[in-house]
Amino acid sequence: MIDAAASPDRSPPRLAWAARALDLLAARPRLAVVIAAVLPFLLTLDDPPVLHDGWVALDDPLTHSLRAAGRIFHELSGYAGDPSVRGPYRPLTTLTYALGWAVHGRWTPGYHAVNLALHAAASLLVLALARRLARAAASARAERIAVLAALLFALHPAHVEAVATIFGRSGPLAACFAIGALLLALRWREARLALPAAVGVLVPGVLSDEVALLTPALFGLVAIAVPGAAGLAARPGLRGDAQRRALREAALVGAVLCLAVIPYLVGRHAAALAPASAARWFPVGTPAAHVALTMSRVLGEYLRILAFPSFLGGDYAYAARIGTLTAPNPGFSAATLAWVFTFAGAVALLVRRRAPLVALGLLWTFVALLPAMHLVPIGVLLAERLLYLPSVGFCLAAGAALAALGPAPSAPVVDGDEESPLAWAQARRPAVAAAIALGALALLAGRSFARALDWRSSLAFWESELAKAPAEPVVNDNVAVEYVARGDHARAVERLKVALAVQPDYWRAHVDLGVAYQGLADPERARAEYLAAAQLAPSATDPLYHLALLFRDQDQLGAALAVIRDARRLGPEEARLARLEGDLLLRLGEIAGGRAALTRALALDPADDEAKALLAAAPRQAGTAAP
Repeated sequence: MIDAAASPDRSPPRLAWAARALDLLAARPRLAVVIAAVLPFLLTLDDPPVLHDGWVALDDPLTHSLRAAGRIFHELSGYAGDPSVRGPYRPLTTLTYALGWAVHGRWTPGYHAVNLALHAAASLLVLALARRLARAAASARAERIAVLAALLFALHPAHVEAVATIFGRSGPLAACFAIGALLLALRWREARLALPAAVGVLVPGVLSDEVALLTPALFGLVAIAVPGAAGLAARPGLRGDAQRRALREAALVGAVLCLAVIPYLVGRHAAALAPASAARWFPVGTPAAHVALTMSRVLGEYLRILAFPSFLGGDYAYAARIGTLTAPNPGFSAATLAWVFTFAGAVALLVRRRAPLVALGLLWTFVALLPAMHLVPIGVLLAERLLYLPSVGFCLAAGAALAALGPAPSAPVVDGDEESPLAWAQARRPAVAAAIALGALALLAGRSFARALDWRSSLAFWESELAKAPAEPVVNDNVAVEYVARGDHARAVERLKVALAVQPDYWRAHVDLGVAYQGLADPERARAEYLAAAQLAPSATDPLYHLALLFRDQDQLGAALAVIRDARRLGPEEARLARLEGDLLLRLGEIAGGRAALTRALALDPADDEAKALLAAAPRQAGTAAP
């Protein structure tokens, strides 16, 4: 007989509210997922352009008129950036910016609203995908797994950069098409047109972001881990007739999906004819061993961001945190052990056919991270925006693991005795599991909200980076740019001196230091900095452009014109250079040449309002009044 004083408490569990709350979310999963995807990012709707938003989208002349839509498909992304370096081939993403410009011009809330809608759509697609996979692998918990996976995806702070920035759109856009295509491909046996439709959906995904190229591989993972979800009667393999048939079927579906790469290859080949090199983080000649060491450390960092998103930052904060490794260090060892253990565990689960959704999700993460591993050159060491599609797998694995903490809905009482301590513990298990799941969701939501505040302005972003990387030259330079924009030239000089103390040959910092000195009414120092920058970067137009502006402001029009013409030879397709040349020619009384240069500026960038104003005010010919 059990002493009543020592018996466990039989009252309703204190955490019963958690189970009821999770059941409520599962009862209206689409509504819950949409709300979760939107709420943490609502404040981003009013965000001004930040970081790459300008040259990737808002300042790109190709986005300022739909008449340039055809040319978009023959150019690499970043057309408005440094002409010596272009980004990857993502014409559909650039086309969406052009459509946005056609509808609302430079009004940034319109661009942010599209990103928010894409994130909500991607979260709903994750819900649908997780539901299909879970019904085939763990039918008793399917709905809970699906809603948890989708909510984790909707709320994960690793997505803030992709959603809160205009330039981050390629990730959510490609993910929507890739997941949509995968869902269609999984129904290849159920509907005759499902597979052709999947290819048709995947084509724009690949043209949005090259990460969508991995969709056939992701289908293969699903076929191996959860063959029933892929319409297969057995796991693909070579042992028996059923397995060999499943292997042939899976290979056929994957091969058909690969047809979606053809338009990308055709367009990419045409874009590659442009006189530009691919952006790359590691300089040419970096030893392969150094790249491998660094990327092993980076892979561990990506997993850390997904599992424990405490430290979050921009490209430069991570570059300062990791750097290029030339030899193993403690950070490398810890990161490598983490990802090797995770990968090996996922493979073991897959081979032993245990926890198939956890195994699938983790392997999905590794496969989807391949484009970020510098197997081909990319322009960033590590960026949170690159986690958008990989995180689908991680959230699926985490959702399945969280759902497994509680018993299946039909699980019987362990020993049939409702008064036993074991039955008492089992009765409270769903509430404890629900509380853990809700706690994780709440932590992610709070971290996402806090991270979104870092993107509320360029100054907020760069100051947040400065706190994480106080000696990083690019960060100090960009903080200084923001100070200059606000008229705080003295503080800008302080930051720029820090940048140049660390990297004396950083020519952009010399240019910005010249601008700061010009703001402090010190033209001689400004001129010296522009000349130093021009000497360090003889092919760059920025030092010459600012030097010409300085000469113009000092009424040295002839010297300014000579400098800007040198700049135009270096950057013939930069609208600002043609505009400044036209302004100088008009000031010198060369009306025909000035009007021709301004007309050229508008041909390069039809949205150049300053060029429009100068041309409208210019006389038709020498000796006539302005119109």
